[in-house]
Amino acid sequence: MLTSFEQTIIEPARYQLETLIIGQELLGLEQTASTNSLIRERAFAGVAEGLVIVANEQTAGRGRRGRNWSAPAGSSLLLSLLLRPTWLVPSESFLLTMLAAVSISEAIERETSCTVELKWPNDLLINGRKLAGILVELETAGPERLRWAVIGSGINVNWQPSDDPTINQAATSLASECGHEVDRAGLLRAILHSYDRHYLNLRSGRREALRQAWLDRLTTLGKAVEVELSSHSFTGVAEAVDQHGGLQVRDSTGELQTVYAGDVKVRPLA
Repeated sequence: MLTSFEQTIIEPARYQLETLIIGQELLGLEQTASTNSLIRERAFAGVAEGLVIVANEQTAGRGRRGRNWSAPAGSSLLLSLLLRPTWLVPSESFLLTMLAAVSISEAIERETSCTVELKWPNDLLINGRKLAGILVELETAGPERLRWAVIGSGINVNWQPSDDPTINQAATSLASECGHEVDRAGLLRAILHSYDRHYLNLRSGRREALRQAWLDRLTTLGKAVEVELSSHSFTGVAEAVDQHGGLQVRDSTGELQTVYAGDVKVRPLA
């Protein structure tokens, strides 16, 4: 169970995993600075894809754009996995964000009564509140090939937002939404099985099915949004997502702008 981790390799067979790639090496830690940082070290060292590191607590977890990710110890699923999708070109790397979002969403819905929606580019929501975030980090072998990818995620499982005033009150948890605690061990197993199935499909070339599953959950389209870039901000209506994962926003002048990196906040339609 995930109540307390030892600093050891968890045998997938004893953890009831029947995956072909994801989680064939599974490392559980009581505490670490960042599961993504640990996976990156192993990626540079040449470890095979499929390695998963799970932590009971992170002291320096990271989100997008260098933000911190914090959660009470023992309350969340904090995991990172290593992939070596050398068959993807860097411009297709947003497929990995889609992979994570769909895999985690489907697993949550299998294990709970909650329905998960997605906010571009990488947030999982329940009832409009943030449940989980995804961070994908890449190493390329030139402009034409990925060397490896690390996918990290933090999923709020068993805490009540009102219990911790330091946590953003726009966030939520599975326990808060479902009205009861959720078995983190069972949820982890479901997530790894879902990852494995979708990754095998993606590797075999079935990309459109994954993209459609992601789009079916995306709530950003058709909404008025405020886009914050490093240099400026603008408002408009989110209309589509291009083949590389860019959000296409029709701004107030009628120009269609494509956003690949930035903060997007949904605003009420005027």
